[in-house]
Amino acid sequence: MSPTLVLVNPAAGGGRAGRFWERLRLQAERLAPLLVVTPEGAEESRRAVRNAVAAGCERVVAVGGDGTAHLAANVLLEGEAKVTLGIVPAGTGSDLARALRIPRDPSEALRRALLGPPMRLDAGRCEGEAGGFFFINIASAGIGGLVDETVNAIPRRGRTAFLRATLAALRRYRCAPVRVAVDGEAWYEGPLFVLAVANGTTFGKGMRVAPQAHPDDGLFDLVLVGEVAGWELIRRLPQLYLGRHLGARPVRYRQAREVRLEPLAPLPVFDVDGETYPSGSATFTILPGALSVAGPVTPAARRDRESRFRVAVR
Repeated sequence: MSPTLVLVNPAAGGGRAGRFWERLRLQAERLAPLLVVTPEGAEESRRAVRNAVAAGCERVVAVGGDGTAHLAANVLLEGEAKVTLGIVPAGTGSDLARALRIPRDPSEALRRALLGPPMRLDAGRCEGEAGGFFFINIASAGIGGLVDETVNAIPRRGRTAFLRATLAALRRYRCAPVRVAVDGEAWYEGPLFVLAVANGTTFGKGMRVAPQAHPDDGLFDLVLVGEVAGWELIRRLPQLYLGRHLGARPVRYRQAREVRLEPLAPLPVFDVDGETYPSGSATFTILPGALSVAGPVTPAARRDRESRFRVAVR
């Protein structure tokens, strides 16, 4: 039985993930054979995942925030690796964990990541002017990139980091004109506040921007907000957290398999699973069932995994 690669991002959550892992290490070592790495940067993290896959690793567990899971998933999707991704959320936002209903209890999240059976999850692919990338939760254009830049610049992030960054971005952001085509047909032209191309339900630490999204239905949920006054957005923030905004007048919603975005003026960077990417003209395509992730643990799955572990260490 090949060891599970555990990718710990010690900087995630302002250092929370490193402390988080130290509390879980002994429990993890009792559940499965492990190869634990704590890379110092993104390129070292990518190299660790590639090397583990090349060595026959069948499972990679990301301990950190959405960015850590995003990085590991991109390596797996690029190489079309038949490897299961486990997620132990310990970052600032951890919005992907909400979409996948990963337990908040650290021990239960760890058990699911290490022992949970594979289940198929859709992924998104973006091809743009500055290159391509995959995403597993939400990619957005508009104000989201400004929010990410503000949050990622905070060395120690508290519970209100995303809310404070959102309020700061509202003061700075100015809508830019765009064209959006959906599944080959024109859908919108005008000023853009935000376009969320959603596989999961939330971004920005619990903002339910796409409350009806399902990460395994083979479709994006698109949520587009046109020009709206800043004071109106602040007033409607509670609706966004509750997922009750889809019927509001400046909001457009639909499902799609492909989205083509054409900015008619410069946009801020894209927000992609909590990370930032250069913006510009781009095409977003859904990849049904492209990624294997660790699902809920059943008693049978737990017994089987632990039995194979005992055989492996004899």
